[in-house]
Amino acid sequence: MTCLNLRSLGAAMLLSTALTAPLLAEDADVVLVTATRVEADADRLPASVTVIDRDALEQSALNNLADALATVPGLQAVRSGPAGSITSLFIRGSNSKHALALYDGIRINDASSAPGVFNFGSDTLGDAQRIEVVRGPLSSIYGSDAIGGVVNIIPRAAPEDGLSPFATLELGALNTVRAGAGLGYGDERVNLVVAAERLTTAGYDVTPERMSTAGGENDGAAFLTLTARGEVAVTGAVRLDALYRWRETEVEFDTFSGGAGGSQRADDPDLESEDQLQVWALGARVTPSQALTGRLRAGRVTTALDSFNGAALTDMYESERDFAEAFMTLRPGGLADLNAVVTAGFDWREESIDTDTAFNAPLSVSEDVSSFFLIGQAAFGPLDVTASARFDDYDAFGEKTTANIGAVLPLDALSTRLRASFGSSFKAPTLSERFASSRFVTPNPTLEPEEGETLELGFDTSLALGDRADGLRIGATWYDGEIENLIENVFDFTTFTGTNRNIGAAELAGWEVFLELSPSTVIDVRFDYANTDAIDADTGDALLRRPEHAFSAAADWRVTARASLSARYSYTGERRDVTYDDDGFFLSSNGEVDAFETVDLSGRYDVSESVEVFAAIRNLFDEEYEPAAAFAGAPRTMSIGLRWRP
Repeated sequence: MTCLNLRSLGAAMLLSTALTAPLLAEDADVVLVTATRVEADADRLPASVTVIDRDALEQSALNNLADALATVPGLQAVRSGPAGSITSLFIRGSNSKHALALYDGIRINDASSAPGVFNFGSDTLGDAQRIEVVRGPLSSIYGSDAIGGVVNIIPRAAPEDGLSPFATLELGALNTVRAGAGLGYGDERVNLVVAAERLTTAGYDVTPERMSTAGGENDGAAFLTLTARGEVAVTGAVRLDALYRWRETEVEFDTFSGGAGGSQRADDPDLESEDQLQVWALGARVTPSQALTGRLRAGRVTTALDSFNGAALTDMYESERDFAEAFMTLRPGGLADLNAVVTAGFDWREESIDTDTAFNAPLSVSEDVSSFFLIGQAAFGPLDVTASARFDDYDAFGEKTTANIGAVLPLDALSTRLRASFGSSFKAPTLSERFASSRFVTPNPTLEPEEGETLELGFDTSLALGDRADGLRIGATWYDGEIENLIENVFDFTTFTGTNRNIGAAELAGWEVFLELSPSTVIDVRFDYANTDAIDADTGDALLRRPEHAFSAAADWRVTARASLSARYSYTGERRDVTYDDDGFFLSSNGEVDAFETVDLSGRYDVSESVEVFAAIRNLFDEEYEPAAAFAGAPRTMSIGLRWRP
């Protein structure tokens, strides 16, 4: 492993002077929905928002969610193997269970998993129009889980008029095949998009090559995703909509109970998991006037995760979440000077889980949650203020109120925008954390929510460069926060049982800096640096898998009207983790893991108006690294494909 290897760094810096990065829209002139649940101008939001749009996904040949999120500053998408493997997302040093995942605004975190996390490694992106990422607390908008931030996958949009079919075929190393197709249709009354995608890969050996127990047994994966989304105008003021998505992922993995003594990290060809997610929703949008819009939606999210050892089912996790939401948005015309937007609404959901695992007793339990929220934006002279508050009522452990307030101040004379925000957040104890039991686990139904507070300050400045008035953009963000009442398992050596308790605390602070250079319409370059200081407030130890330093340089060059090239260099600094030695034996619960760096290249060429060829190389210099200790990172891979859009 290397630290800022000069060969790859030099290549990346050379490429970054000639190529460009995928669009990471930070506070640009775009319309976002995640930060306020309704359409809002990004330049009015006092939040750190990144948008990865459809063009960016295709420009960099990004076909899975984990790889796309790895390009976002301040995020660490830590994958435990090839595509499909469990991927934890650490947003600004917070835990993966503090990242809320949404699909078209619908909560999709897995209620049946012990910490209630979403596996960010299980999704492909053939049905995605864009991904919106908000870094910072949003519990006042969405409730539990949104301590570190929110990831919202927005599905493909239908064309405004006519038919729009699309298809993709990609072949790559590791016997990887990806095929997808879909159709969009739109007119004055109806719009509809249907899509299907299949990806299979033979993968690579997840057990690192440095370990004597690595036998070269590849760990493969397979994905299947089906999506349908439609809307019809019943009258000029009423539109009905429907959404359906099915995703199934199968992935092979290795063991920590192998080797001669049964306690080593080692290959195991018999271990496999199947991960399913199903989302459906029916809704209506009512617009009685230009000033007033109402939104109703209800549906269900189901998840299932099964683990197998050969033909034997070893663990089973299932969850079902019924939900309903209703909110109204008012844009009062009589207060035009305030440019005010007020949204008030109600959320309800019932979550039920069924689990049967090797180490815990079977568990079947459910819970209702009712929530009310209020979100407002208004301009007071040049100052834009956004505020939100939410009240959540759980039928098991009680009530929780969160709030957020922020402001944006443009300094037009300096082409600068200043922003500040402060917010509270929480993570509800999961049903498993409260009620799971076994011979060695005692349930604790009295657990309290984990609670967070975060202060954030930032700015961005645009300056003239080349033939563009905003050809140079720079910006920085500083944040400081804490999370209290963290749930940790306390083991009693007199009774030999463990119990979850609210005893932990974490301090999270850091800063992010970016520089964008766009001197012309054909060249874009971006640099990002993130400094993360995430520590255990009680011990002062660094939290695991959170590097203090992360840096990336990315570039995009539109060579001709038909051709473009992209490059990305990424550096992930040293961090702490649970480590294992070269024979696969446990070494330390807080050992140091080496830094690593990767370089990715991609390009595309329009063969005709409807056919595009694209290619990508990942890990150009074949860096050997472990994104998570004892899990091998992907070797160098190459792929080539075709896109068809008549």
